[in-house]
Amino acid sequence: MASPEAPEAGSGAAPVVCEVADEGPRGVVRVTPWYEDGRLRLSVARRTRWLAGHRSVAAGALQVSVRAPGPVPSGLRLTHQGTGTVVSFPAGTEPAEGGEVTFRVLAEAVAAARPPRDGAPALIPPAHTESWLAELVLPDGATDRVACDPALEPVGYPLPHGRELVVAAGPAGDLVLHDRTPQPYADRVLWRSDGTLLVAGGLPAAAPHATELVLKHGVHAAELTFPVTHDEGRFHGRLPLGALPSLAGPVPLREGGWSLHLRERGAVGSPLDAPVRLAPRVLDGLPASCTVRGKPLVVDRHRGDELLVVAGPAVPAADRGPYRRRLLREQHYVLHRSRPLRDTVLYSSFGGRSYGDSPRAVHEELVRRGMDVEHLWAVRDAQSTVPGTARAVVVGSAEWHGALAHSRWVVTNTHLPWWFTRRGGQRIVQTWHGTPLKRIGADLAGTLCAGLAHLAPRPRVSRQWSVLLSPNGHSSAVLRSALGFAGRVLETGLPRTDVLFAADRELRAAAVRERLGLEPGRRVVLYAPTPRDDVAYDARHHRLPLALDVDLARRELGDGHVLLVRGHPLVADRLPGHHAPFAVDVSAYPDAMELLLVADVLVTDYSSLAVDFANTGRPMLFLTPDLPHYRDALRGFTLDFEARVPGPLLSSTGELVEALGDLEAVAAASAEAYADFREVFCHRDDGGAAGRVADVMER
Repeated sequence: MASPEAPEAGSGAAPVVCEVADEGPRGVVRVTPWYEDGRLRLSVARRTRWLAGHRSVAAGALQVSVRAPGPVPSGLRLTHQGTGTVVSFPAGTEPAEGGEVTFRVLAEAVAAARPPRDGAPALIPPAHTESWLAELVLPDGATDRVACDPALEPVGYPLPHGRELVVAAGPAGDLVLHDRTPQPYADRVLWRSDGTLLVAGGLPAAAPHATELVLKHGVHAAELTFPVTHDEGRFHGRLPLGALPSLAGPVPLREGGWSLHLRERGAVGSPLDAPVRLAPRVLDGLPASCTVRGKPLVVDRHRGDELLVVAGPAVPAADRGPYRRRLLREQHYVLHRSRPLRDTVLYSSFGGRSYGDSPRAVHEELVRRGMDVEHLWAVRDAQSTVPGTARAVVVGSAEWHGALAHSRWVVTNTHLPWWFTRRGGQRIVQTWHGTPLKRIGADLAGTLCAGLAHLAPRPRVSRQWSVLLSPNGHSSAVLRSALGFAGRVLETGLPRTDVLFAADRELRAAAVRERLGLEPGRRVVLYAPTPRDDVAYDARHHRLPLALDVDLARRELGDGHVLLVRGHPLVADRLPGHHAPFAVDVSAYPDAMELLLVADVLVTDYSSLAVDFANTGRPMLFLTPDLPHYRDALRGFTLDFEARVPGPLLSSTGELVEALGDLEAVAAASAEAYADFREVFCHRDDGGAAGRVADVMER
């Protein structure tokens, strides 16, 4: 009967062999599971030829001994897994006592037979592991695999160019030789109740004195680093995955699969940047799980024996899965809609991705006024922390569905779920999230973004709103048309900009500098690029469009500058940590406006943050090497961008470095355009926007 498709990762993707009978001289009966064409298959066979031992017999030579009763094999054949390349070694002249046959495997011969990849020299491949399946060649020309103990501890022998030949058991319990860079093996993996993962194991002989453990996301370009201690050829790591320190506060590991690597500290692409493999003795204990405040964390394996950490969703277990989501949407939400509205305000910033933006400003204003309501804050995957003035509700949970149904007020800066319907007496405040310099919604017709993700929501979801806030006169008409909104538009200004006018803004700026560890005397450059729809992983996860060459900027600008890289909330990638302290990823910082307080200069491309930053009067630079593509094909603009932009348009990191070297000249050349830009787009920014919104909500 057909079984489910093989999982992409986890212990179920590579089930281990099972021995079910031992019949002495006749051999061992083994059951070997594997997947083929979507079916789980079982092979039952008696294995009589076994690995008896292996040892180094000379420099660059490995002796493999095989117990092979019956016809004496003539050779040992190694077949490359992937290309089918074959290299063979003859048997010894006489079988050893007990029917053992020996083979001398020459390391140089294996290295020379290694197939080239993409034209690279065969002896220096980019792959960290090349695997060779070992088979005995029998007198009649037939072949037979060499069985070995699945618990065989891998042992490495030196190869040229700093690699090693590892004798190990494959997933099916057959002898495999791995030609690989030296790699660590974890033989101790343990969860603590607080979600801390303890990992320890053996270091390869070539490991440097300073290493770090790195969790790499399986899809997105994101990684987390952790310190490592060494002890007589072993490494020890402590990974606080239940409460990771971040600029958003302590948060659990983001949802997804994360592979664990060991590398030289801060040296991306170093010879030792290898996956942490699991020693055979650990495999029987996997998967090993831990749940911290409802967030499931699992240690498992993929690609046979590589350590994998899987972080599940923060949504309660009872609320997960397509069927349960449908019940919540069609029954739970509907049930709560039949109940009286509660004096509750539900806030949502970028779909629960942060505690910030205009919903935060409105929340803090209502708290300051002492409005007698319950404050709820939508949080996605527990990736943001909420102050004591509000209570977090997990996006996708039953509580979140109920809050959408019975909250008297909802304050959001993006679209609400398509199935949400505003009730009588319910007031939905759509703050939006900036001045639309680039086209959005219906205005994307005729561009590469003219797909269902952008056009389908209107005007259905806009009918959910009671009021749409506009930051300025330019935006009022654009937002109404692009979002298909026929209701009330209030030109209040953008509440998120109030912090730029607050009486305590200098104190806030000092607190932000301390939080980010910004040293006095260094110019703070905030780089905030706009995501590109045509280089996204999917509609909810975008790549980081890094047009800036960070290494070149560091060499040219030196220690006098610090670069803060801020990705859009939809961007899943993160700037690697090895660029610090010159460049630091601040995408997790909950509120971009506080970053504007400390930035001496803003570098962006097409982001609406340019409008917000114009309130500071500080210089702006626009790094736009793809301007023709973005303007004419991808999205386009709601204004003459090149004529109105309040700073120079730069096409390379070199030009950016040159502009940063003479900001006074840049400011002077852009003064007229800057003043005009502020007059058109910032005329409603005065520090009172959140108050005007609160007045509307209190009526």
